[in-house]
Amino acid sequence: MTDTCFRMKGTTLTSIVLEVIDFDPDTFESQLAEKVNSAPQFFTRSSLILHLVKSLNATEFELLVALCRRFKLQPMAVRGEVGPLRSIINDLGLADVSQSKFTESSLKTTKPESTTLKEQAANEPAASTPVSSPVPTPAPATKPVKVISRPVRSGQQVYAEGGDLVITAAVSEGAEVLADGNIHVYGTLRGRALAGVKGNVHARVFCQSLDAELISIAGQFIMHETVKASCWKQPAQIYLEEDTLRIEPIA
Repeated sequence: MTDTCFRMKGTTLTSIVLEVIDFDPDTFESQLAEKVNSAPQFFTRSSLILHLVKSLNATEFELLVALCRRFKLQPMAVRGEVGPLRSIINDLGLADVSQSKFTESSLKTTKPESTTLKEQAANEPAASTPVSSPVPTPAPATKPVKVISRPVRSGQQVYAEGGDLVITAAVSEGAEVLADGNIHVYGTLRGRALAGVKGNVHARVFCQSLDAELISIAGQFIMHETVKASCWKQPAQIYLEEDTLRIEPIA
C-alpha cells in the first residue's frame, strides 16, 4: 500500500477583481499604470480575477492579459462575458470562474450616511397602528480565535474566517495574514495584514513591532512608506476612523 502523496482542500484567498468596463488599449494601459504606481507594493505580484463587463474578441483579450502581466499583476481567472473566449482562456493558462460565487469588498470604503430625525419619524409607524412584537433572531455564531504559534514565512497566507487571528511569532516580508475580525501579532509584522476583510470597519491590527508592507482594514489600506512615518518598529495598533486608517503606539 502506497502512502498518499497529495490532498485536495478548499481554501479562501485574497484576490483583486479587475472589472473591465470598456477596453481601449491605450487608455487602459495609462490608467492601469497610474493605479499600480500609486501603490506598487500592494499590486505587484497580486493575483487578479478579470471581470469582463463587455465581451472582447480574442485579440483584445490577449492584449488585456499581456498588459496586466506587463505591470507584474498575475491574472489567474476570468468571469463575466466570456462566451466566445473559453478556448483562449484555457490556452493562456487561466480559469473560467463565471459560475463561482464571490464575496467582494471595495478597495475604498464609503462613509455611511446618517439618518435625519425627519427620516426616522417618517419611517416610524403611527401611534394608532398596532405593531406586532418582533420575533427575536439568534445571534450569529462566531468562530473561535485562530492561533498560529509558528512564524509565517514569505509566500505563506493565513486566514481566520469569521473571527480573530492571533500570531505568537513574526510575520515575514512577503507573507500575508487575513482575518474577518482583528489581527494580533506578538512579534514583528513585516508582511501584509488585512483585517475586517469582509467589511468589518471595527476590526483592528495589533503588533509588537510594526514594519509592515501593507495594512488594510475593511478595504482601506496604507503602505510601508506611511508605516515608517509613524510607530515604525514599535508596538502599535491600527484602526479605521471614518475613512482614514490611524496608527497609534501601544504603551
